[in-house]
Amino acid sequence: MKNTLLWVTMNIMILEATPILLTPQQAKDWQVTTQIPEPSTTLPLGEFMAEVMTPPQNLHTLTLPFEAQVKKLYVASYDNVKKGQLLAEVTGKDWIEIQQRFIADAIEMEHHGHIAKRKNRLCREEIIPKKECIDANAEFQADKVKASASKALLRGYGATEQMINELSNKLKISQTIPIKSDVSGKLLELNLRIGKSTLPSDALFVIQKEGALWLESDILAQKAMRLKQGEKVNIGFNQENFESELLVHSPTINAENQTQKLRFSLPVNSHILSGLRDTATITLIQNTLKVAKKSVINYENHNIVFLQTAQGYEATPIRILGEETNFYYIEDTPTLHHPIAISSIAILKGLMEGKNE
Repeated sequence: MKNTLLWVTMNIMILEATPILLTPQQAKDWQVTTQIPEPSTTLPLGEFMAEVMTPPQNLHTLTLPFEAQVKKLYVASYDNVKKGQLLAEVTGKDWIEIQQRFIADAIEMEHHGHIAKRKNRLCREEIIPKKECIDANAEFQADKVKASASKALLRGYGATEQMINELSNKLKISQTIPIKSDVSGKLLELNLRIGKSTLPSDALFVIQKEGALWLESDILAQKAMRLKQGEKVNIGFNQENFESELLVHSPTINAENQTQKLRFSLPVNSHILSGLRDTATITLIQNTLKVAKKSVINYENHNIVFLQTAQGYEATPIRILGEETNFYYIEDTPTLHHPIAISSIAILKGLMEGKNE
């Protein structure tokens, strides 16, 4: 607020100053040339080191809930995989035991089901007491719960409905269980090899699903504050230029280097790979005016240009928003859509200071 008031005060002081009057001959002798500021729809923020990241929701990890041994492997690192594709076949003591448990539960349920059915018929004919039917039905229901729990455990181990049905109908144990991909994408990590034993905590496969990546950069807080979350920007990165959106603006500043973490979107069809580090040129989409650096001078800690009017040349304050090699990008105001001096600036400054004295 204080800086704004100082800028406004300086603006008023300069505007109230007497215009610098030059005769046509003086302007010719001193080689004063002018140029109209060039309108621009962009504002360079700067160049920053950035890294391509894969969003966590685009990484899919396959694990097993039991210790296993790899029998067959059907893929290699960085292969493209499809949803439902067979990746490997494994075996394990727990896998065999859970199938045995399911078969035992299924046989026991079927046995008690027959008993309950027979006793229910006898109860209807009043041949046996109803209590025996109640007990038989309760035992059958308990067996159904046990069988259902075994079936759920099989699903948790990765068994498909087809495998469960075959196990239930044929009562034949499968020595191996297939591991199939749940998603389509690229196989980033493969932590298996034939004969290797795995633990339940092991990430066996890490698959990068199809989808847009992120571009993250640590940007000086003074510049990062110019951006708002959701704002559109243009980015040049890895010889590609594209429109992006600010996805995340870190709410904190790194105390050591005074930077903020910013996260930008990358186009879905981009050929940029995750993990790449390179310089990113970030440009804001904003209406500005582009002026030559040589046309700007500093007067009492304020940046000014000399605006050509019918009365002469008037010192006019400007706000510099960004820069590149030979140009400043300044705040767009109607006053500045007129010729400004781009040469003999030192002479005009001297004449202005002489008048102020």
